[in-house]
Amino acid sequence: MKHLVILLTIAFVSVSGHLHAGDVTLEDNFLLISFDSDSGAISRFEDKPAHWLVERRPELGVSFRLFAPLPNRRYNPVFGQKQHAAEVTKVSDNEIRLRWENLASENGGVLPISFAADVTLTNRMLTFAATLKNDSDLTVETIDYPYFGDFNPPSRDSSMSACTTVKGQLQPDELYPHFRNEKGYWGVTWPTKMLEPQNSHYCLIQTPNDVLYVGTPHRPHYRVQYVFEQHPGVISGITSLVPQSDEISGIPVHLEFRVCHFVFAGPHSTTILAPVLVKRQPGGLRTRL
Repeated sequence: MKHLVILLTIAFVSVSGHLHAGDVTLEDNFLLISFDSDSGAISRFEDKPAHWLVERRPELGVSFRLFAPLPNRRYNPVFGQKQHAAEVTKVSDNEIRLRWENLASENGGVLPISFAADVTLTNRMLTFAATLKNDSDLTVETIDYPYFGDFNPPSRDSSMSACTTVKGQLQPDELYPHFRNEKGYWGVTWPTKMLEPQNSHYCLIQTPNDVLYVGTPHRPHYRVQYVFEQHPGVISGITSLVPQSDEISGIPVHLEFRVCHFVFAGPHSTTILAPVLVKRQPGGLRTRL
């Protein structure tokens, strides 16, 4: 039985864990991140010293998402999964440039909007810097970036929490193995957590031995949320237990994590997003930030 547990743990970490030929990659001794050369989606993300494969299934990768409501219909998202990147270029050993143009929206056709990002890796810290150029007649209300489509704990038998500060104290909110829906079953499609910006301008993703710091270097002039969605759901609304498998009835089981910027970028404008930092912080919350 002991050998079976070890094999299952190895299988969990290894599935889809290989780099794809079309990936564009940044790595140092601490972090590795890859982007799909066609879509610009994050296809792999790894904490190397901890052997923590955070993003492991390229088919679940996401690049970004934005909302540009129409005058007669508010629901008009642009899904990054449906876009082709105009550019995914490694411009130096520690920087990748990504760009998307003429974005196809769900209900408003192709929009004259471009979105560009520069991702850098320096001293075990990733920086996601992005710019929106809105040449349309619409207002872009929100942009989700960066967007992790398959955010995993280190192993099946591990735990994972998101922490923000509440009244000056770190407040953990469990993500795995339990995920409690905080928005009401009548209001969301999937169990959802939205960590509010008035509590913190950063979010700490904690495992028993490591922490990922995700945040902005300072408080932005607009609202930011840290959003988690558990797809396709939990086993029971009473226990909030996350399924212990990759699929249920052929539907992928995965946790999405995104940083939502409430930019409200008006027509014919250019908006520079607050940079988002993702930093490896070993030793759990006992480590000084």
